[in-house]
Order: sequence, then structure tokens, then C-alpha cells
Amino acid sequence: MAAPVTSELPLQPAKPLGRWRERFVFHAASAFGVSILQQVIGLLRQILIAAFFGLSRQFDGYIVIYGVVTMVVFNLSGVFDTVVVSRLVNIRERDGEGSFWRASNRVLLQALAAGMLFAAGFMLLLWLVLPIVTAGFSLAERVFVAHLAWYFIPWIVVVVPYYALTAHLKATWQFPWVFAAEILVMAVSIGVLWIDHATVAALPVAYATGYIVAALLLLARRGIKFADRTAEPPGLMQSMSKQYLAVQVGTATGFADRYFQSFLLPGGISALGYVGLIVNNLSSLLTFREIYVVPLTAEAGREQRLGRMLQGMVLISIPCALFLVVYAEPIVSVLLQRGRFTAEAAALTASVLRIQALSLLLSTVLAPLERIFQILDRLSLTQIRYVCAFVATLVFQFLFVFYLRLDVQGVAWAWVCNSAVVLTFVIVMVRRCGVVIRWRAILGNAAFAALLSAAAIAVSWPLGSRFNGLTELVVGGGLFGTVVAFGYFLVRARLRAIIGSQ
Repeated sequence: MAAPVTSELPLQPAKPLGRWRERFVFHAASAFGVSILQQVIGLLRQILIAAFFGLSRQFDGYIVIYGVVTMVVFNLSGVFDTVVVSRLVNIRERDGEGSFWRASNRVLLQALAAGMLFAAGFMLLLWLVLPIVTAGFSLAERVFVAHLAWYFIPWIVVVVPYYALTAHLKATWQFPWVFAAEILVMAVSIGVLWIDHATVAALPVAYATGYIVAALLLLARRGIKFADRTAEPPGLMQSMSKQYLAVQVGTATGFADRYFQSFLLPGGISALGYVGLIVNNLSSLLTFREIYVVPLTAEAGREQRLGRMLQGMVLISIPCALFLVVYAEPIVSVLLQRGRFTAEAAALTASVLRIQALSLLLSTVLAPLERIFQILDRLSLTQIRYVCAFVATLVFQFLFVFYLRLDVQGVAWAWVCNSAVVLTFVIVMVRRCGVVIRWRAILGNAAFAALLSAAAIAVSWPLGSRFNGLTELVVGGGLFGTVVAFGYFLVRARLRAIIGSQ
């Protein structure tokens, strides 16, 4: 059924509500399919990284630098996805193609300059925070970390305009090109890493090369189109600056987290890094690469779309999380145990993965909810959310790492507790924003998914545990997936309602 025509635009036909659904389902399915391919390629890259560097203090240093860069630069991807994409969509629909291209051109040009500025700012910031993030390192290890940071400069310079290019294509629903660019980044970085992996410094060089090639592909697809100079400036940069400053409140949490991690035994940070990549990549897959930002930008029907998204996410994420808990050891041994990644390293990493799997559901549900703050331009709530996370980090990290002395497993438990606290806060604040979500339906689907997953474990574990490694994963995982798939087949009418109802 078509949406009613407003009195302000009497001659303009309203867009069918079903158009959002059809468009989102198509791109969500595309995102899920492409993401599976990305996971396969990313898996190959992780296998190489684990084999080349294992659990080592050098790789610990890389994770430390990567964490700082993420807090300062790589978190810009969220700013572009929420502020820039949503604003470009609104500008295009409200003011036409001319204003859209003018806004997009300005963002791209300013992103080119921002890449160099962020690179310089990163080196200055690192000099200030190095005593904090490497508090538990020796002097020689700190010198190595400072030297390694220089290899991140090309990566930082190119990634900011890369985000601007992806924002343009996402705003015009050209998601397949964005996915193709991400795959290209992975493929090129694997090739470079295969050729040169003498030291961990090869990693940022490989990633930078991948982003350069992918950015050229996106630029070719985007093209260059000059718009009318007399068009009214859209004020995008002001909104981006406010959002970025709001996000930077969360960097305090990251620095506090790195401070506690620096006191872990050598290799502990590396184990957290490998587990983080597994869990974060799976979370990104389950949230469909966050393409929901575009349909959630439209106000009409937003609550219904958000509710259905959350229902679908819990139905997928709960079986995945419980599967990781039960089969953590064979997963890590099959994926990573080779080269310098020993059996002892696999056992340690599996213990961390088992704990971190519990946060998969929390992060999957949290992702679209906290985007509501940014879509509604409630930046103050985003800042309070980061303050909440910072306080929870100090409390839980001190409890599990310093007081209980659980080392790397303590950090993992602190992360899970932190995510639970933040999710609770965000749920309350979303309701305060006037967004009403039907939690009864979401919790009902979550309970069904949990019971079905428990049944799948009861069926698969007794047989799968008789084997080791790949055989255990194939037999146990196959039975687990079969039971879950059969259960969802029995309730296929409910699944169709989640996907297709308005």
C-alpha cells in the first residue's frame, strides 16, 4: 500500500512502503552473500598472519598501534556511515542531483586533506599516549612500538578519502561496489603480505596498498561530476565534526583498555587481537555491513523496520554465539594452528574466544540501536554512552585483571560485562528518544533461538566430541547447523513475517 500523500507535496506521488522493504531485503541478501566471500578471503589472510607472527610481543605492538589508529582515524567509518550517508540521501531526495554532487565533492576533497592531517595528528597523539598504552612494556618494546607507528602513515592517508568514496556509493544504493572494494582490499593485502612478511611492519604496508587500489576502483565507479557552484552549502562538515568529537569521547575507553592490556603476559594482546578479528568479522556479517543505516534514515516506519531487524539479528546471532562457545577449540586449531601459531597459542586463544562469543549477541543488537542516536542527531546521548563505557571499563578491567588476576581471560570477561552495561543504557536511552520497540517479540524470538541452539548442541556435541580438529568441526558443525536449519524451517512463516511485514 502506498504511503499517504502529504499536503505539502500534493503533486508528488508517495513512495510505496514496500519499496524500502524490497530494496533493503535485496541489499541485505547481497551483503550477506558478499560478506561470506569476504570472510573466506579474510580467513585466508588471518591464517597467513597467524602463521607468520603467532602470539608474539611484536604482534602485541602492532595491535597496540592499530588500536590507537582505530580510535583516532578508523572510527571515522562510523561517522561517514551515519552522518554523511544519511545526509547525502536526504540532500539527494530533497534538493536533487546537483546539490548531492556538490556535497559529495566537498566531502571527498576535504577527506583528501584530512587524511594527511590525521596522519600528522596521529603521530603527535601517539607520542603523548605511548606511556599509557605501553605502561607494562619494557623500554626496548616501547621503542619498537614507536618505530612501527611510522608504517601506518600511508594507510591513514588513504583510508579517509576511501570512506568518502564509499559514502557516495552507499547513498546511491551501490552497495555491491563497496563490497567489491572491501574484497579487493583483502586480496591485494594478502598478495603483498605473501611477498613480504619478514617483520610485522609488513602488515600496515600491505593494508595501505590494498586501500589504495580499492580507492582507485571506487573513484572510477563514482566518477567526477561538477555541480552548480551557486547551490546552497549543505553543512555536512559541521555535522561530521560534531559527530567525530562526540565519538572521541569514547577514545578514553580505548586508552584505558590498552593500559590494562599492556600488563598481560607476552602474547596476550595478540590472542585478544585474533579473537577480536573473528568475533568482529562475524558481527559485521550478522549486521549486514550496517546497510540498515540508509533505510533507518527514513522516519516513516522506522520503528517497525528496526524491530524486524532486531528480531532477525537475534535469530541469527544466538546460534552463532553458542556454536562458538562449544566449538572454540577446533575452530581456532583449524583456522590458526600452523607455523608460529603453536598448540599452546591455540589453546589460549580458544579460551578467550569462548568468552568473547558471549558478546556477539550483545554487539549485534547494540549496533543498530546506537546508530539511532546519530540518525536522530542526539549526540549528547552518544557522549553519555561513551562515558558509561569508560566507567565500566575501569571497574571491570580492574576487577578481572588486577584484583582477580585472570590475565587475558580477565580482559575478555571485562569486555562482556562492559557490553552488557552499555546495551542496557542504550536500550533505555532509545526509548527516551521516543523510539518504541516491541521487545516482547524480540525476546520471544531470542528465547526460541536459544532453546533451538541448546537442542542443536545436545544433538551435535556427543558425536562431534569423539573427533578432533577439522573432523570434529565438520561433524559437530554439520549436525548443529542441520538442527538449527530444520527448526527455522518449521517456523518459516514467522521468518517470512519478519522479513516481509510492514
